[in-house]
Amino acid sequence: MQKLIFFLLLIISTNSYSSELNRFEDSLEQILSSEKEQDAHLQIYQHTLNLGAYGLEYLWTRTSGNGQLLNLIRESWEQYLASSEDYLNDLSTALNGNANHEQALRALQLIERTQSLYDTYMKNKNMRYILLDQSAILNNRVENHFNTTLSVIVNESIPNIIKQTNWNILNVQNSSVILTYDGQGKDISEFAKQEDFVGDVITDFLAGASSGISSGFGALAGPIEWGDGGQLRDDLNAQERIYKDLMPLDIIFEKKAYKLTDYTIPGYWGHNAVWLGTQEQLKAAGLWDAEELAPFRKQIEKGYSIFEMRKWGTTFDKYSQWMNLDDFAQIRVKGIESQSKSKILKIYKILGQQIGKNYDFAFNADTAFKITCSEIIYLSYGDVSWPLERILGRNTITPNAMAEVLFYENSPVEFINFVKGNRKNGAKFHTKEEFANVMNFVKKGRNTYHQNYRSCKLKRVRINRRGYKLINHCVTKTRQLSL
Repeated sequence: MQKLIFFLLLIISTNSYSSELNRFEDSLEQILSSEKEQDAHLQIYQHTLNLGAYGLEYLWTRTSGNGQLLNLIRESWEQYLASSEDYLNDLSTALNGNANHEQALRALQLIERTQSLYDTYMKNKNMRYILLDQSAILNNRVENHFNTTLSVIVNESIPNIIKQTNWNILNVQNSSVILTYDGQGKDISEFAKQEDFVGDVITDFLAGASSGISSGFGALAGPIEWGDGGQLRDDLNAQERIYKDLMPLDIIFEKKAYKLTDYTIPGYWGHNAVWLGTQEQLKAAGLWDAEELAPFRKQIEKGYSIFEMRKWGTTFDKYSQWMNLDDFAQIRVKGIESQSKSKILKIYKILGQQIGKNYDFAFNADTAFKITCSEIIYLSYGDVSWPLERILGRNTITPNAMAEVLFYENSPVEFINFVKGNRKNGAKFHTKEEFANVMNFVKKGRNTYHQNYRSCKLKRVRINRRGYKLINHCVTKTRQLSL
């Protein structure tokens, strides 16, 4: 099994992550649309195994994050579980000793395929956490499948299941790894087994504790605000101008300097959301009547075209209400307006799957059972890479980091608007270069931006004949960032 995974990694490492994820998505769609029922279980197994091998390579070497992987893992496992239902019935029959040779063979194939997937997804800690989180979204069905298929009883019953295959007569040895091993005289006494990951208990406890602290602080800080609302709240001219530029699936950012929570989130921007589009826009695009828009239609008809995650959960908002803020920014995924209808609808489908989720106070971008405002976008926009930040041992994605990606080399997004409100003199619409300065970037070429950052190191400085002291010596540098 280890040799197989290594071989897969060698193949995968020659391709870019983005193109590879699209290939996996296309592969899954082909499997689902195939009319051939024969070997369907084998096909989805091989697909899910290859995805797991790719996921390990991704986790080992990633410099950015792509939420499409999380969705693919969930969708692939969901299909593997569905395809395994008949095999589970055959396993149950074989455990009772009543299986014919075909049922017994399928029972062995289910055991060995599930064990192979278990080894690929569960033995790496990061991948294990991703899979178990996706399993939670699927009502823990992955864990239940492991417990059923890889139980002690199943493992002890393998010799009896082998007898029911009559493989010497049917010459089906090559159809099963277990039969091959048995024919070669290899030890199969512990073929089906799960491991105890004791360290996970401590990790889960610490994660729960930090999440609880964050949740408690959010509950206290959330209501605290001062002043008379946002600088853009009553600027109808600015709001009208911004509104005309909005297109479906634009990503919008808010800064509310009058709220305490705005100062507790790293960076300039404290929150972002998705502009779903108006009814007129979606009809013009031929999307309005699509099944994927069903979770949104009633809200959009009432004018609630903004979809977001707040501390209390996913919610919808009207444009006029949402614009009670001080600063506003708007970016757009490059080429999204020219993407195929199926790709656009897939974004809406995944956005719809986020409805009803709770806020992720652990701020973990590798989980999707609970999410933050930025994670809605991270998960839903398909094959787009975003910068991750390592905070308290977790990979996080913040609104500010999503805005910063605008200034990365080969950025996947484009600039639309940056507006600073001013109740007295009226809002000012700024250029991309001015936006860069606010985000601590400086323009170096026609379309090139470098980030300003401080580099510090301790220096030992003599203070007198007898002693030294350490001082923190810092200099300002620039660097070009890329995904």
